[in-house]
Amino acid sequence: MDCGPYSCKPIRAFVEHPHVLLVDDCEITRKLIELLFTECACRVITSDGGVNALEYLGLGDDDQSLGEYNTPKMKMICIDYEMPRMNGYELLKKLKESPLMEDVPVAVMASDNDPTLVKKCIEAGAVMFISKPVKEVDVEKLKTLMK
Repeated sequence: MDCGPYSCKPIRAFVEHPHVLLVDDCEITRKLIELLFTECACRVITSDGGVNALEYLGLGDDDQSLGEYNTPKMKMICIDYEMPRMNGYELLKKLKESPLMEDVPVAVMASDNDPTLVKKCIEAGAVMFISKPVKEVDVEKLKTLMK
């Protein structure tokens, strides 16, 4: 195909893939939800618990925290409610107390969708409460809430 004086190379638009931090103590659940986010053109970083997630974000008590300059800007954080050591509600509260993370949308996921639990998480700053199992439609909704 002759394009004359113009290039025939396709032009690729720069597309930013939003970073999502996924926190769940169950490896299988992490893999499944990671796949759903990846299919929605997101980059996913996973953590197996609240303490490790805080350390990754530079908010942990450990001096080995990576800090805000070494971590990508999160567009969404999804956390499981039922985790050992630090449950999802405790992690949500810590995230919302941090000036670095207070504006990052946080969604809480749980097998139990007890209205009291849902209300508690929303009042603490969660943008969405998702009943497990997480479905593609849930991830699509979350993507619209990313900042």
